[in-house]
Amino acid sequence: MTQVQDSTRTERREGAETPLIQLDHISISFDGGRSRAVDDVSLAVARGTFVSLVGESGSGKTSLLKTINGLVIPFSGHVNIEGRPIPPADHDDDIAAFRRGIGYVIQDVGLFPHMSVAENIAVTPRLLRWPESRVIERVKSLIAMVGLPEDYATRAPAMLSGGQKQRVGVARALAAEPKIVLMDEPFGALDPLTRDTLGRAYRDLHERFGLTTIMVTHDMQEAALLSDRIVVMQAGRVICDDTPRALLTQAPRPEVSDLLNLPRRQAERIRAMIEPEADPR
Repeated sequence: MTQVQDSTRTERREGAETPLIQLDHISISFDGGRSRAVDDVSLAVARGTFVSLVGESGSGKTSLLKTINGLVIPFSGHVNIEGRPIPPADHDDDIAAFRRGIGYVIQDVGLFPHMSVAENIAVTPRLLRWPESRVIERVKSLIAMVGLPEDYATRAPAMLSGGQKQRVGVARALAAEPKIVLMDEPFGALDPLTRDTLGRAYRDLHERFGLTTIMVTHDMQEAALLSDRIVVMQAGRVICDDTPRALLTQAPRPEVSDLLNLPRRQAERIRAMIEPEADPR
């Protein structure tokens, strides 16, 4: 797995320029305000940063993620991308064009079953009316970048393994050269080896393309190894926000410590299983 990121790099990014993504006092309600799925959350994400949103199920991670591309409309608060507000949800053409500029990867992938791998990857560039020669070249290069053989371009999604489908999902998200990629449990349904391989592969793509990535995950180890910054949510609120190194070496509030200590406890249990028992003599 990728090594824990150096905190100085994140600090430099966070303070160097106006945030690419700015969430100001976001609250989200699905019952007209009687309860809050997200409660007064503010986040600033600098260009080029990889942020993980972690927390228990129902903590508001996915709802917060979806406000960034307008899939969820806040009950209150504002979202700005590059200093500009998201187009109103009832402006169909504007919001559709806006979403095409943001890559989106989900756990279930959502490939179109009647399209080939190449056609799935090409969907957004064709909607944007790229020249066909540019579309073909982009698809070819992305298939190689996500580690699939060239001849997979003509395969149907039903012919792919889960890991291969997720590689296509990542390629599709990157197809239109977005600045921002949102990922909702992108590797959660995969076996551990494939999950580790794809996580490292995506982190390499994040660096190569200078992406700004926000990933929802339940896996603290995954968050620590891939991210520049971890935002911990509980009951709709942010309860901790720092670099992996800082969170792992300092003593945050107890509910955060429980999440952070889980990978350490698991490693200790495995170490105890493989180390020889002490000679009682």
